[in-house]
This record gives sequence, structure tokens and C-alpha cells, in this order.
Amino acid sequence: MSSRGNQRRGPNRNSEIGEHGEELPMWKDIKDKGTAITNAFNDSSSNVNKIRDQEKLMAEKKAKGVLTTEDYNTLDDLYRKGVKANEVAGQAIMETIEKLKVLRAVQKAKEEQQEVNTSRVQRAKESAAAASSLYDFDGSGESSVPSPNPTIRRINNNKGDRDSVPPRDRSTPAAKAGSAEPQAGPSSNSIRTKQTFAKDDEVAFKPKPVSNEQTDWILGIVQEVRGDGKTRRYRVLDADVDENGHQKDFRTYASSMILIPKEGTVLPPLETGKTVLALYPNTTTFYKAEVMGMDGDEKVNLKFEGEESSNTMQAVIRRHVVEYRG
Repeated sequence: MSSRGNQRRGPNRNSEIGEHGEELPMWKDIKDKGTAITNAFNDSSSNVNKIRDQEKLMAEKKAKGVLTTEDYNTLDDLYRKGVKANEVAGQAIMETIEKLKVLRAVQKAKEEQQEVNTSRVQRAKESAAAASSLYDFDGSGESSVPSPNPTIRRINNNKGDRDSVPPRDRSTPAAKAGSAEPQAGPSSNSIRTKQTFAKDDEVAFKPKPVSNEQTDWILGIVQEVRGDGKTRRYRVLDADVDENGHQKDFRTYASSMILIPKEGTVLPPLETGKTVLALYPNTTTFYKAEVMGMDGDEKVNLKFEGEESSNTMQAVIRRHVVEYRG
């Protein structure tokens, strides 16, 4: 089973977290850091006032010829405290900025998915044949359609627009036989080798397996680029947040990442039957899926692996559907 099988990959949480999604613990952590930053600045300002008073006092003593070594030591201590307070504040600010970037990316993905859901509900109301459609539009909670493989653990997200999430177990049978697997060749390998990434790029990346357990492709943001050429490495921040509001970062290579096009990028339509990796709705994990057709210019209708016997398809934003890699 995937090493991420028991981790929180989507907004389906219990209690408060389940209701508000990943943003809530992230926002709480940011607000807590905001208080710490304010306190650090207040300490720095107070220390600056003390430095000013000490320098004024030393100037008066020097004029009277009574300046002592102790006066210099006191001023030196104040300088050191000021440097330390500024370093603490600076570090807290940088960490908060990075968390705000991730929060923005998670919120943007959620808003895009909400637009998809709203559009689907509207079409259902306008269509008298919605009940026999391949989509489940009623929005009433869980679908009555059973999971295609009851032995595989699934997580309910109570969104009403799907009956399950893709299996965590990679032993799930492949998507229907008609799926077209990507063909590896010299040209595709060459493209992957030359692909480079920049700071703040959104990517799908696959962490290195631990204890020979297979890992999933997950959503992340490039935080740092080190080295050049064949030695270039990247530090990527996982978009998911654990129960304590913390996020993991990973050191990885270009070969373990797939670039997610920036918002607004014009992308070509995908042919029906093509096998892809796609960001499953309301999660931060990419799964293998088969293209069932386009839904307008910016959305793709997909059937995820493990749901081939289900009556549910998913509509995913086009830029969140990328090339398939095992």
C-alpha cells in the first residue's frame, strides 16, 4: 500500500478540519506566527529606544570625562539583543510568506473545483435526463453506487459529486482495457531530461519511497533551486498539511517532477482514451485516469483507475491533468 495511504491528502477531515478543509489549520498557524512577528518587532523597537538612551548617556559622560568600560559593555549587549530580535522576526516573516503562498495555491484549487461543481449542478437542473446521466448531480451526500473494489480503503469526502476517492493500494486492477498507455521513447525521455523548474512553480512530484513502499504523485510548490546542469536539485514543499498544521518539504530532482502549467495557459484538448495523471477533486494527490472527453475548453472528464465500474466520472481543471508516469 502507498506510504501516504494513512495521511491527510484532501479536505475530508473529522470535526472542524473536515468542515473547512486544509485552509483552516494553515490559516491558524499563520495567525499565530503573526502574533510572534508583532512581539518580535515590539522587542526590537524597545531595544532601539534603549540603544538611543544609552548612546545619549555615554555622550554626556564622555563630555564630563567619566565614561567607563561598563558603559561600552552595556551598549554592546543592546546591539547584540537587537541583532538577535531582528533575525527572529526576519525568519518568522519568511516562513509566513511561504505558508501564505501554499495557502493561496490550495484555496485556488478549491475555488476551481467549486466552479466545476456549480456548473455541473446547473446542467443537471436544466436537463430532464439528468437522473440517467453518468454524473451524480443530486448533491445529497454519498452515492449509493458501491466502491468497485471493497477490499481497498477509501475515504469519504461528503461532497455529493462522487462516490469515493481513488484507491490508495497500487494493486488495483488497471483502468479498462481500452485505456491507451503512454509510449516511452527517446523523444519523451529527452524532453524530461531538459525540463527545468523555477522557484514558486506548481508541480506534481513523487517523493522517494521509504522502506520500498510505493508513493503517490502529490501537489507541491518549488521552494528552492540548487546547483546547475546534472547536479541541479530542488526543494519542494508539500501542499498538504498534517494534523498539527505542518507541511513537509522534500529534496528531489527534475525527473521526479511534472510541471503544472500556470493559470491562464492555453492548453490543447486531450484525446479520448488517453492515460493521464490528474489531481483528484478536493485532494492534493494525482492519480492515474482515463480521458473520457473534454468538458468545454478548460475541463476534462475523467474516469479514475479503481472507479471503472462506478457510475461516476470526474471533471478536472485542464491544467491539473498532466502526462502519465508510473
